[in-house]
Amino acid sequence: MKKFRNIIFIITGIIFIREFYFALIYLYNICLTRSNKFPMMKLLNVKRETKIVLDDFEEEKEKIRKWLKNTLVKGLKIKTFDKTILFAEWFINRGHKWVIVLHGYGANGRLMYYVARRFYKKGYNVLVPDLRGHGISGGTYVGMGWYDRLDVIKWIKKIRKIDKNAEIVLYGVSMGATTALMASGEKLPKNVKCIISDCAFTSAYDVFKYQLKNTKRVPSIPFVFMMNILCKIKNGYSLKQASAIKQIKKNKLPIFFIHGANDEFVPTYMVFELYKNANCEKELMLVNNAGHIVSEMVERKIYWRRISLFLQKYC
Repeated sequence: MKKFRNIIFIITGIIFIREFYFALIYLYNICLTRSNKFPMMKLLNVKRETKIVLDDFEEEKEKIRKWLKNTLVKGLKIKTFDKTILFAEWFINRGHKWVIVLHGYGANGRLMYYVARRFYKKGYNVLVPDLRGHGISGGTYVGMGWYDRLDVIKWIKKIRKIDKNAEIVLYGVSMGATTALMASGEKLPKNVKCIISDCAFTSAYDVFKYQLKNTKRVPSIPFVFMMNILCKIKNGYSLKQASAIKQIKKNKLPIFFIHGANDEFVPTYMVFELYKNANCEKELMLVNNAGHIVSEMVERKIYWRRISLFLQKYC
């Protein structure tokens, strides 16, 4: 009888380990590879934000279409440290002001046209890259801002070759904002003047831990711990290593932090952690009634007025 129980115990353990492994690989694939992000979006509750974005797109699409028709655009590409080829669109304007507009997780550069158009109207040359693992850029995995920070530095060098007198702003939303903050911890050329960060997360580990816990469908602790290890093995970086908090402690550039007061995807408390740890000139704007990545759409006039005032000081 005891032997029989031991056999059952072993079989149960093997089945549990097998199911855990397949669940882990599934989570890794939908979270950190180039795969379609719809399963991840379905796992999380972003219905309200999706409706706001889609409604806004309907209102803005004609303005964007006319802008694209009347704006000179050039495609650019770079080769990264790991030989990945990345692509970007350069919306050509007069003068030496530049902005690099960085999209969020699971998105692409085209989804940032609504931001690019407004910076262009302010007189900026606008560079809109597809981050690694997104859009038409190469890469089989998502960098979560960590390797992307090095890619941004490559784009900065590309701009300096085009315009040695360039004055560059880094602007990003969500993972793009985190990318800009992570880049700020590296040695950047004096051409980079300031950063605008909209709904950045503190670290990749923190945001995945929060999201998995918030779904109430996945036990976050073992899964995020194992994903951290798996990411290190497969991609060469760990989720804990991908920390905006650690990077901004080394930054001296001015930062404008923006966050939705009702953000449940990248929780609002993260912007307070980032703001507290930033040892630089800084500003903070919380947007009431705004969830993730929709602050600009909820309070468009105030959003751009505050950005304009910030840019008048630094670029």
